[in-house]
Amino acid sequence: MRAHLFFCGDSDTHGMELEGLEGDHTKRESLRFSNLVSQDLGKTHHNISKSGACNDWIVKNTIDWFEAGNVCETAVIQFSEPRRWGYYDSEGVYENMPNQNYENKIKGSKWHFGVKEDQLIAHQVYYESIWSMHLELDNYWKNLFFLHNYLQYKCQVLFNTLTTSPVPGVGKYEKFPTNSWYDLCKNIEIGEHKNIVQDHRCPFIDRSKGLMGSHPSAQGHRNIADDILRRLDRKN
Repeated sequence: MRAHLFFCGDSDTHGMELEGLEGDHTKRESLRFSNLVSQDLGKTHHNISKSGACNDWIVKNTIDWFEAGNVCETAVIQFSEPRRWGYYDSEGVYENMPNQNYENKIKGSKWHFGVKEDQLIAHQVYYESIWSMHLELDNYWKNLFFLHNYLQYKCQVLFNTLTTSPVPGVGKYEKFPTNSWYDLCKNIEIGEHKNIVQDHRCPFIDRSKGLMGSHPSAQGHRNIADDILRRLDRKN
């Protein structure tokens, strides 16, 4: 495949909640920022994003896309919540796992359906015995460094992130003032969806249908698209 623009990310880039109660996924795809950018530029695009994706998944599937022989002029990569993680289950299926409090989060929501018992066990063991905030920082910036270097000779690349970038020594990371992976990425511009979208979020409708009011609205996607267009214009 040859596309002008390639997009990979989590639910924000997927356009989650734009389908509304009617479940109109054609509308979702038309309103999400990847389509807005491609329409404004008059270019083709391909979007492989997945709701709930962790950064390991985003990096893996971006690389798989390129290694399959696909090419693009510009890749827009949206990184996810740093605390998410991924693993292969006993059947060799790659699972994206969300944040802590997962067991409570899925009850009464669409995330409950199809969740296997071994996923819940793996999730509990990971956060009890493996996860740390230091590891969270390492994984986020290591993934960014790796993908930035992988893509730099393949295409132009823009990075975005789900909320704001996890910066060592700032906010909840104040106990970790330094991080060598972060130091290698300090000069990479990252668009922060929390600041770009601002208050333009979808309305809360029905958590059991995944319409929990936490994702960018159509105007929020317009804001993200405009930010990407401005950054592309600066580069070109």
